[in-house]
Amino acid sequence: MEALRERLKHVPLQPGVYLFKDQEGRVIYVGKAKLLRNRLRSYFQSPQHLLPKVKAMMARVADFDYIVSSSEVEALILENNLIKAYQPRYNILLRDDKTYPYIKISADKFPRISIVRESKDKVSRYYGPYTEVGNVKETLKLLNHIFPLRTCKNLKEQARPCLNYDLGNCLGPCSGQVSATDYQRVVEGMVNFLEGRSQDLLALKEAEMHAAAANLEFEKAARLRDQIKAIQALNARQQVIFDHPYCIDVIAMIAGDKENLALVFKIRQGQIVAKDTYWLKRAIEEEKGEVMDFFLKYYYGENHAIPAAILLNELPAEQQLLERWLRESSGKSVRMSRPSRGEKKRIMDMVTENARLLWEEKTRQDLKARRILQHLAEKLDLEVIPERIECFDISHLAGEETVGSMVVFTSGQEDRKAYRRFKISKNQNDDFASLREVLERRFREAQQGNPAFLPEPDLLLIDGGLGQVNAVQRVLQQMGLEIAVVGLAKKNEEIFYPGRGEPIRLSRRDEGLMLLQRLRDEAHRFAITYNRQRREKKVSRSVLDEIPGIGPKRKKALLQQFGSAARLEQAGLDEIKAVPGMNSSAAQQVYDYFHKDRQQ
Repeated sequence: MEALRERLKHVPLQPGVYLFKDQEGRVIYVGKAKLLRNRLRSYFQSPQHLLPKVKAMMARVADFDYIVSSSEVEALILENNLIKAYQPRYNILLRDDKTYPYIKISADKFPRISIVRESKDKVSRYYGPYTEVGNVKETLKLLNHIFPLRTCKNLKEQARPCLNYDLGNCLGPCSGQVSATDYQRVVEGMVNFLEGRSQDLLALKEAEMHAAAANLEFEKAARLRDQIKAIQALNARQQVIFDHPYCIDVIAMIAGDKENLALVFKIRQGQIVAKDTYWLKRAIEEEKGEVMDFFLKYYYGENHAIPAAILLNELPAEQQLLERWLRESSGKSVRMSRPSRGEKKRIMDMVTENARLLWEEKTRQDLKARRILQHLAEKLDLEVIPERIECFDISHLAGEETVGSMVVFTSGQEDRKAYRRFKISKNQNDDFASLREVLERRFREAQQGNPAFLPEPDLLLIDGGLGQVNAVQRVLQQMGLEIAVVGLAKKNEEIFYPGRGEPIRLSRRDEGLMLLQRLRDEAHRFAITYNRQRREKKVSRSVLDEIPGIGPKRKKALLQQFGSAARLEQAGLDEIKAVPGMNSSAAQQVYDYFHKDRQQ
């Protein structure tokens, strides 16, 4: 520590970012400072003057590094990027560290619309981030009927458009069915809707409908009429419409001991167009304003749709700096405020009340889950409450395409980001050998420090009886691991311990038993799904390989177009001909192969 204090004398009095590292050189905290030397000195004072969590962090600090920047705004951006890159243990982290989806409109001549989880390319338009991907998919499906933009990954010229064109879900730019000007007009309609300007869009569509009717283009007028109804139906789903056409974001934050909740309402043209929920893990002891700082940097660092006004129930600690950063990012003035009266105060109160209800609901769920885990720990005589439980299962079909699954429950809930699947090195009808391979691979990765397999579980659950449990226990002992393991046998739902012949029998209504059953059934589902995917892929590959004239390129094109051999079998000859790279002879070969039984 003395050596680090000596280094402090040479740290510049300039803005920048500092990184604390542990003995292994891992970055455990990233911070930003207006004056680096002064900020770093504040950490290297007497421990009695430090907050408890800061003291705990500094006990692990073995080194520090820093990066000088030209301004505070530049330091803010750099800090945000480094936190995303390193995911330091002592920084505030979004729960699950999820990459949230966006709606993307590409920057091509004929733009493509899609849902993505990717780094922004600086030229396409992005809308989001959204926390509920199911709602995004549903909305995009509805919008695609109104604004039939292409969804295919690669736009290639072809004589005949794909099935989406026939269904009215694409304008067919691949076959020249639409001009770039007309296509761009549809793109702008989509943009207007996503940015909340639906009333302007409705007026434009109504004008186009009347013009089409006046020109006796009745099919076009009918299509526009249906689009208007669809837009109105989407608008009707908004439950709140305000008197003033606000274009604002409203953010309410609730702070807890271990995590914070941030609720975002996006209001455009007086309507709520999106509601997103974010949970943030607390790391070291931060004030509410500092947590709000972090969230705003994360949220608007990923979001190009920045409004001119942001309402907050807790002002950020560095409000002026953040406003300057947002102004530079968006090219317009952005003002943050905590409203105290009028309609904006009522809006803020509504969002805060929604946040409070969400917080109370989660608190109830957490208390119930905690009670069930405590009960399970008592029934299974565990030394610790099993916060992380992992269950493994093996799946194959007569020894073919043998796979393993690892399913994780954290705090009594599915933790899908932690699920893992394994392709067994050789096809075999030996569940013991397959399970041994899966466990060895899983814990070897953990021992090598792979974050995808950390932390290790408090409890292992195996689908099986005493034989399976004993086999797993031997693997753990050979690897020098002390992890509790139990087996759940399907026949009588009995729980087995290693080396104990007499199982534990719980009531079928016991909540601890039902939690284990959910975990086992989820591992079974996950394994079967992976096995089925591999078998379908293998079948598709082998079937197409048998067809004369179908090489790798045509095989790839057919699978991209139809998705599977089963769908290809249902396709008509003309549909097969329309696939890029196919000619009449090759299409006939494919069609005849799948219909040879009918021709006999």
